[in-house]
Amino acid sequence: MTIRLGDIATIRTGLVVARKKAQLDSDYKIEYEQISLRYFGTGVRLDKSEKDIFVSSEEIDSKYFTQEGDVVVRLRSPSSAVYIEKEDAGLLLHSLLAVIRVEGDKLDAKYLAYYINAYSTQRILKQDVKGTAIPMLKTKDLEQLKVTLPPIEKQKELVKFLELADKERELLLMLAKEKKQFSQTILNTIIQQYKEEK
Repeated sequence: MTIRLGDIATIRTGLVVARKKAQLDSDYKIEYEQISLRYFGTGVRLDKSEKDIFVSSEEIDSKYFTQEGDVVVRLRSPSSAVYIEKEDAGLLLHSLLAVIRVEGDKLDAKYLAYYINAYSTQRILKQDVKGTAIPMLKTKDLEQLKVTLPPIEKQKELVKFLELADKERELLLMLAKEKKQFSQTILNTIIQQYKEEK
């Protein structure tokens, strides 16, 4: 079954933060951690290795913050998606992002994040990107996106498989990094040993 994303989810953009940014001499300032474009990695999990803090001149409406189960999409190319876990709730969404909130029980949100990141979907989204200076995807393009919906049980099975594949890829990358460091240590040790012989 294929269904239009706008029929089973609400999609909205984040806040135009420039309008709420606190001036240096402002008396009233509130700090919020916001989702940076750097938070988007290769999978569907946020990479929060560096915090991105936004200082606001006023309190920001709760509709501009992530909730567990949200799917957040970059509107600037590449239009990748991340799934918001419980520990990622409460992050500020700025206007270069769209948040998708799935309605009903026909679509698993994490499946949707993987679906958006699939090569075939990325090709479709690249065709929808508009603009010359800074190409951007529009929320209407996301609303019109046709999503293939296997039964919900199959979606959950696929998500488990893809999560394991992501973990395996992360472990292999970590192993490759450690092997490189190990090789460099051996090389440096041998070089140092022969330097000392002279």
